[in-house]
Amino acid sequence: MFENATFYPTPPELAFRMVAKIKHAGKVLEPSAGKGDLIEALKSHGRAYERYHHRPFENADIYAIEIDPTLQATLRGKGVRVLDSDFLEYAGPDKFDTIIMNPPFDNGDRHLLKAIEILYRGEIVCLLNAETIRNPHTNTRKELTRRLDELGADIEFIQGAFNSAERKTGVEVALVYLKVDRHVEDDLFADCDDHGSRSYETVEDKHEVSTGKTVDELVAEYNQTIQTGTDVIINYYRNFRRVGKYLGINAEPKLHSMASGDLTERMQGTLNALLKDVRVDYWRRTLDLKEVRSRLTSKKQEEFEHALNDRCHMDFTEGNIRQFVINLIGSYEQTLTDAVLDIFDMFTIRHSWHEDNKYEKNIHYYNGWKTNKAFKVGKRVVVPVRASYGSPFFGYNGPQLDHRAAEQLGDIDKVMNYFDGGSEYLSMADALKAAFAEGELKAENTYFKMIAYKKGTIHLTFKDMDILRRFNTIACRGKGWLPEDYGKKDFARLTHEEQAVAEAFEGRKSYEENAGKPVFAPHSRLQIVA
Repeated sequence: MFENATFYPTPPELAFRMVAKIKHAGKVLEPSAGKGDLIEALKSHGRAYERYHHRPFENADIYAIEIDPTLQATLRGKGVRVLDSDFLEYAGPDKFDTIIMNPPFDNGDRHLLKAIEILYRGEIVCLLNAETIRNPHTNTRKELTRRLDELGADIEFIQGAFNSAERKTGVEVALVYLKVDRHVEDDLFADCDDHGSRSYETVEDKHEVSTGKTVDELVAEYNQTIQTGTDVIINYYRNFRRVGKYLGINAEPKLHSMASGDLTERMQGTLNALLKDVRVDYWRRTLDLKEVRSRLTSKKQEEFEHALNDRCHMDFTEGNIRQFVINLIGSYEQTLTDAVLDIFDMFTIRHSWHEDNKYEKNIHYYNGWKTNKAFKVGKRVVVPVRASYGSPFFGYNGPQLDHRAAEQLGDIDKVMNYFDGGSEYLSMADALKAAFAEGELKAENTYFKMIAYKKGTIHLTFKDMDILRRFNTIACRGKGWLPEDYGKKDFARLTHEEQAVAEAFEGRKSYEENAGKPVFAPHSRLQIVA
């Protein structure tokens, strides 16, 4: 049932016992969050408190870190914001008020020391294997014992806490509560640059998109922005007693607790407001990466913006960018297939009912895989084009390309480019603009011959029949009209039923000439190297 050998979900009774120790939640982190049992307990406990008008968890801002991709997906499915993956490697600049954690029993000492390191001021509630406390035989355990004693930690030993748990173990546990209380006026905020260790590594150690260096340059710029902002904020609050009545920081009005918060609370709130704004800006800038933008249709860009709302709290690191791009673009081949299907529908069924089915001229019918209704795109297609206002191809002064029409045509270009290895191409929009400037309605780009009509349609003729064949193959496999392995076996190895489909779809000669060849150009795949 549990693939992760160190994953022991926190039993509900124990989770509530841990949450009950928290006095003020504020900005909360659950590292090594698993499936979010402590977060669920925190939310439930908060609702229970509200019935008695005591609201320590009201407006709690909750985050998680989890290394297991499956558990990350579970957390996001519950609406939990996943900040990063590996807590022990986490170096983000966020400042938390509360850390509540049930780390892996085998290295809980390292996790608790990490929590103490990153918490500037606030509460930590941590569940450990009792042996970690009782038997400090390693240097790490000795260091933890020293820090817990130094901070006056409250330690409670509990027998049988996991006897009736979802995953049972007889291990005795230690429930640790401690409070860290530092003040911005009293020190130099020594750990305010806890992200600096990864800011300026050598280029050779960086993750890159394709062969460019854009990602590490963006991350270095992001880190420098955060560092500069952090320095300004820290210096401002350190000298607040002298200058506070004369000047302020722009981020301050965004905070709800400014009137009542002390300087440290205000400082942490201002810093976190800065982090949020900077992260949103830099995550959005990943769209400007050539390897990303050249592959994103307008629909995928909308998905990016939606995903950005869920992921803008993620720290802007090479690893997170790499994983984010992988999640967004791929499973890459499925993403390409989705885009192909969208254009296939544009060319066929989406418009086939218009004007007495005139657009059925776009399609050729064939005996599909277990259906006689399958069809494919023909060499010549007629496509209705959207416009933001009026005609997509005509304005007050004659031929003119509407920006929404250019976006739609750009999506078609990008999909065709999937089959062309991501090579440079002349876009339909640029070709039409050049033709319109000469008063012409006919144009030609890399993939099509085009004729634009004032009524809002464009007639396209495919120039490359191999691209058309592969486009139809991907679309019809995606529709389930062709078998998944269509085109991967020699014709002689196909069943009679499969041979009949191949004959109807493209003919035996074409099938045999192309059997075993990749449908997408191999070098069109997004290259992200570690």
